[in-house]
Amino acid sequence: MKIRFVVVDDAAFLRELIKNIVSTDGGLCVGEASNGEEAIAVVGSSLPDVVFLDMVMPLKNGIDTAAHLKQFYPEVKIIGCSTVDQEALVRKAYAAGFDAYITKPFTKEDIHNALTNVFPHLGESPHGRT
Repeated sequence: MKIRFVVVDDAAFLRELIKNIVSTDGGLCVGEASNGEEAIAVVGSSLPDVVFLDMVMPLKNGIDTAAHLKQFYPEVKIIGCSTVDQEALVRKAYAAGFDAYITKPFTKEDIHNALTNVFPHLGESPHGRT
C-alpha cells in the first residue's frame, strides 16, 4: 500500500503503534500531531491521503478537527481511532467528516479493514505521490 498518512493522538505510544502498523505495509507517515490544532497545521503542510484521528484531545477535539479538515481538504480521508464508542458520538463523528471509525484497543486487522474501507483500491494515492 502506498498511502501517505498523518497520525493525530495525544498519546505518543498510540501514534507510534499506528505508524508502525501502517508503515510496515508500505504506508508513508508524513506527519503526526498530539492535538487538533497541530493536526490542522500538519495536514495543511503535508496533504496526506488519510488522517488517523483521536476523538478526545486537548485544544480541539476530533469532531471539531474533522469538520475543519473536511471543509478545507475534502479529499483527505479520516479514520477515527478512539476509546469513545457511544453511538451518538460516533454518529456525530461521521457527520463531521469521519470516513471510518475504530475503537481502542484496536488490532492490526482493524487498521487494515478501515484502510480498505476508505481506499477500495489500496496503493492508489489521489495526490499522485508515493
